[in-house]
Amino acid sequence: MIKCVDGITIHSWLLYHPENNAQEKLPTIIFFHGNAGNIGLRLPNAIQMYHYLNANILLVEYRGYGDSDDAKPTEAGLKLDAEGVTAYINKKNLPNVDPRRIFVFGRSLGGAVAFHMAEYAQKSQFPLLAGLIVENTFLSISEMVDHLMPYVAPFKLLILRMHWNSGKIASTIRIPTLFLAGAKDTLVPHSHMLELYNRMKSSKVDNLVRLHVVQDGTHNETWLQGGRSYWKAINRFIEEVFQAEQPNGASCSKSGVGNSSRNSSRNKESLFQRKASTAMTATTSTSSIEKDTSVEVELGCDGDAAADMISSVGNFIGMAKEAVSGVGVGAGSIKKKD
Repeated sequence: MIKCVDGITIHSWLLYHPENNAQEKLPTIIFFHGNAGNIGLRLPNAIQMYHYLNANILLVEYRGYGDSDDAKPTEAGLKLDAEGVTAYINKKNLPNVDPRRIFVFGRSLGGAVAFHMAEYAQKSQFPLLAGLIVENTFLSISEMVDHLMPYVAPFKLLILRMHWNSGKIASTIRIPTLFLAGAKDTLVPHSHMLELYNRMKSSKVDNLVRLHVVQDGTHNETWLQGGRSYWKAINRFIEEVFQAEQPNGASCSKSGVGNSSRNSSRNKESLFQRKASTAMTATTSTSSIEKDTSVEVELGCDGDAAADMISSVGNFIGMAKEAVSGVGVGAGSIKKKD
């Protein structure tokens, strides 16, 4: 249970990887889920992440969701949740969790929360996150309203109660970032992910920025439809991040573990001077993006069963409607212990 500065307590599960130990601490991935459901529904995804990425996984449940305190999950509130997790992971001295090896992952709404955590870490006294990973997230709620509710768009400036403007802060992020995009996402336009990537890639901030596109990927199931290439793209990204830490540039193990750690004096500086470098799944134009149409699910359930456990994308439309009416992000569709 993680207590936020406003007194709200949020629920989380920390899945320790068995290969973790005090001498060689594996990376830890903070997992921010989408608008509907709770962390229990994300276990099939977390199981694969845990195994394929050799990492500890911290699944976080927003206020008003699951076993977290029953509070209205507003934009301001969810931002406090992200800040509370940042403080917790840095101050709690969790066994075998290295605060310098923390990645944050967010899907859909969770991507916006992850963007805020990355920005907050840059402005706070805490170390920078090791990396930011976002999947099928949006530029802003305002631009989502244009897509989902065009008839409301002319009035949105007067009635919107939340904004989640990730597009505005993308160019300011100094943390290595991986974009995972499903080209057949019918909820969040695929162009949002490409634009976020391009804004960060073309910014004046020297940073490691990568993009991996799953050609058959849909909004909630890109991780299922991406197959091995999806996990390899994340592994390559983690390896690149930790390779940049090494004084001699030597590659680390698959888990990203090395004998050196980031010097604290570099915490608020860019770690990368490699913006023009290329990777197998990093591109600057959609025409050359790697095509990935494989579907492989070797752990947990088969594809259909796992997909059924992921909440309906229709709930995201509810989020847009609630943004217009001023209701909390998950109000009405997310109940305690759902």
